[in-house]
Amino acid sequence: MVEAGTPSGVGVRLREREDDSRAVLLAATGDVAAFEQLVQRHQRYVETLLARACGDATLAEDLTQLTFLTAWRRLHSLRDVTAFRAWLRRVALNLVVDVARRGSIKTVVLSEETAARGTGSAEETIVQRMDVDAALARLSFGQRVCIVLAFGEKMSHSEIAAALDMPIGTVKSHIARGVAALRTLLRAEEGCYDRS
Repeated sequence: MVEAGTPSGVGVRLREREDDSRAVLLAATGDVAAFEQLVQRHQRYVETLLARACGDATLAEDLTQLTFLTAWRRLHSLRDVTAFRAWLRRVALNLVVDVARRGSIKTVVLSEETAARGTGSAEETIVQRMDVDAALARLSFGQRVCIVLAFGEKMSHSEIAAALDMPIGTVKSHIARGVAALRTLLRAEEGCYDRS
């Protein structure tokens, strides 16, 4: 259990990890309800990760379903039940990399027209998030997935290289070039909305 003085967020994460471990053990024996709990707990995370990695919400939905189907079939191969989320991320990344290698992931080219911005702070936050997602979609697959993993997942360069089966120099290059491209794209978007 959670010790006195432990920050509440840490306690929640510990309980979630314990719940995941129990659910994984039960699901590995064929308990469908336990696996459904895992799906409910991690589906949004996986779908968000995949949407940012591939830049296509529809493809991300399909890959999310395939991720959980693959996880169900391969659950017996999970050695450390406390590492379910990391293992699930690896399953999802393997699928998106396979799709990219087949050439099914394209870089999005946005039209010159952009929607008018809202004026409220909540609306501006949503528009900024949309701007970042749109800019990510314009990067190459390699740049996009490396940036998502480095900044969204807080993975190290060596962890990304291992997850994507890519040389560490390539990972560093994708991140550096991707960040530079994002800066340029976001500055251009900012100029489109300048109200001065």
